[in-house]
Amino acid sequence: MDSFDAKILNIVQRDNRLSTEKIAGEVGLSPSAVQRRLKRLREGGVIEAEVAVVSPEAVGRTLMAIVGVIIEKERPLLTALTEFKELILSTPEVMQCYDVTGEFDFIVVVTAKDVREYEEISRKLFVENPNVRRYKTSLVLKRVKSGMAVPLVAERP
Repeated sequence: MDSFDAKILNIVQRDNRLSTEKIAGEVGLSPSAVQRRLKRLREGGVIEAEVAVVSPEAVGRTLMAIVGVIIEKERPLLTALTEFKELILSTPEVMQCYDVTGEFDFIVVVTAKDVREYEEISRKLFVENPNVRRYKTSLVLKRVKSGMAVPLVAERP
């Protein structure tokens, strides 16, 4: 990856709807060169996805919880981890999940319409789940910063 790729990635992380002509003008390449680079970055897995970021509040998902989870070590660990991950992946209310070091095994970000819905989700994911030994929920009062942009420093081409 060179400085042109980094510049292109910084631009599309801010707004992936810009035309290749507009991007080309900002980075100093031809539109066809930008198209080739974007194609290579997509095919190489550098660009994982191109999605719309939806405001949870705007669609009635006003509650967000960050949950630290400790997996039950008395069960076969590989089975417990696999089953927990499969449940997380199949639950649309889970916005993000990270396998982490430290006090918890996983950090899970969950969205819900209200406390009642969160209780139902929590019961399914954590309370009645034999793979979960303990969990701790923190409710989000206000989103200060939310995003997926990776900061890139442009290197020389």
